[in-house]
Amino acid sequence: MIKLTKIIATIGPSCESEEVIRDLILAGVDIFRLNFKHNTPDWHRKVVKKISAQAKKLNWYVATLIDLQGPEVRLKILTKDSQIRLSRGKKLLVGDEVDFSHPSVLKEIKNDQLIIVDDGAFLFRSLWSNGKLFLVSERDGVLEDRKTANFPNLDLNLSSLTERDLEGVALACQERIDFIALSFVRSAKDIQNLKRRIRHVSQFLPKVVAKIETEKAIKNIDEIIESADGVMVARGDMGVELPIEQVPYYQKLIIKKAKEQGRFVITATQMLKSMVNSTIPTRAEVSDVANACYDETDVVMLSEETATGRYPVVTVKKMKEIILFNENKFPKKFKITSGKILEKEEIIAENVVSIINLPVEESKKIQAIIVFTETGKTARVISSFRPHLPIIAVVPDEKTALGLMAHYGIYPIVYSEDKGKEITLSSINKVIRKVRSVGFVFQNALVIHGNFWRVKGKISVMRFY
Repeated sequence: MIKLTKIIATIGPSCESEEVIRDLILAGVDIFRLNFKHNTPDWHRKVVKKISAQAKKLNWYVATLIDLQGPEVRLKILTKDSQIRLSRGKKLLVGDEVDFSHPSVLKEIKNDQLIIVDDGAFLFRSLWSNGKLFLVSERDGVLEDRKTANFPNLDLNLSSLTERDLEGVALACQERIDFIALSFVRSAKDIQNLKRRIRHVSQFLPKVVAKIETEKAIKNIDEIIESADGVMVARGDMGVELPIEQVPYYQKLIIKKAKEQGRFVITATQMLKSMVNSTIPTRAEVSDVANACYDETDVVMLSEETATGRYPVVTVKKMKEIILFNENKFPKKFKITSGKILEKEEIIAENVVSIINLPVEESKKIQAIIVFTETGKTARVISSFRPHLPIIAVVPDEKTALGLMAHYGIYPIVYSEDKGKEITLSSINKVIRKVRSVGFVFQNALVIHGNFWRVKGKISVMRFY
């Protein structure tokens, strides 16, 4: 049975070996995430090569995503012990006992600013006295070095790309990593700045993912989605920057808006976190993954569950089981485009949805959609209409194929033959044989193609096969 919702697994110490990477692909991973906050560029290069080698051995398309940390602020401890025991009311002098990884934030912190450290484990209030900044603790505990610091309702004037991020961009272009995710995106300008930087250093252009995790990103959500190739509902920092009870609402809102604009959307953070140390998830975690499927997210993501967890392969298998059972259980909510001028790809997608929902005998029901697409656009648009069937995207090259791996239901096949030639039943049969050779089994398919292969903008024919 083919799952339509894709899975991202984060690479780390628990799964960096070639054997485990292979097992994760077989278990259902579609994209591997490299967290560029950690490890050296050389480590990431080696991992990308391992993923590519295993995907080729399995004759399967598996994409890669590099996650840049963006303008993340961390609280540094300046004492010898690299940790401080806190009690309520204890004051820490900035510049003497602690400091921020971006010293420029000092100019922007006003009196009584809430500062959330280590994902909410510690809360501080700022106190200016005689020109000095103190952090006043509101909790007890032991604070360790370089924990994340968030400043709710404060829009820090920080560059969207750090020096470390620029190293990650260069690595992504050199190693042909398929997706670049940028953290702490605040507006479309951050995405445009990253895309400019990519074009400046390379002709290879990875897809850009905007991580939505700040209040300002929520306010600018429409322009961010329009500028990016896809978005990530990054619920970790979102639940720190915003009141935690608001996260489910914004998750659903972002997924809905991304589908409407034809962008892919990734739902991330703590989806099966208990499986870091357990072979069985909690009931709440199972419901979380299932609800993301009911929202029709394109992708669900695992972080520490696979990077440092004890059971990475078991976790992916369990996530796949949850997806397969739940993704078609709720009534289908097809995209509605009435009242707007449609592009030709949207007209095709509307017709596809109409055709596959015609009342027919069970034996004649369409079980797959095969679309010949030069750039992948037609397949992406059909995916955004959520036809709830596998979409086999026949594309001319591997880059286009891998760029489609984050889209709901799309599985690419590279067909580089017959450029400029008329598409005939013979060429369709070639593709169908190729599709079946990699494990896709279906009786009836809807085939969409132009009169000629690899002639842009010529999709015009639908065939029932």
